[in-house]
Amino acid sequence: MGWTNSVPIFHDDITFILQPEILHNMLSFIDDVGAKEPKDWKIVNGKPAKHPANSNICLALWEFFELLNRILQQMKYCGGTFSGHKLILCAPTFKILGHVCTPSGRMPDKSRLALIKQWGPCKLLLEVQAFLGTVGVLRIFVKNFAH
Repeated sequence: MGWTNSVPIFHDDITFILQPEILHNMLSFIDDVGAKEPKDWKIVNGKPAKHPANSNICLALWEFFELLNRILQQMKYCGGTFSGHKLILCAPTFKILGHVCTPSGRMPDKSRLALIKQWGPCKLLLEVQAFLGTVGVLRIFVKNFAH
């Protein structure tokens, strides 16, 4: 059997390690972990609420960094690591799995769209499978994709 089930087993391991945060604060997809931004910015008098112990710190950002710390500590406790060059913290936009995530929502990655537009006719089954795999990542942007 070898490495046949290595991807689902790895995903199950990540899900188990981070289960206290999953659904409420983060999502994972195999080896990609995304933390959700604060939904409640706790606006007081038209401005974000400040941390009670330090009025120079936005409370929502403090809570978000506590979440990031919990995720990192849970992975560290279990012997997991993160890739430093792939790590993105507090970015206004970022690319993940063929999507560009922004504060206003997700959009298809333009490089992925360009690749699909330039794709020639498929002649072999493997070419069809490769095309469907590439297009399938963006299926949420295509109405009735599977019909």
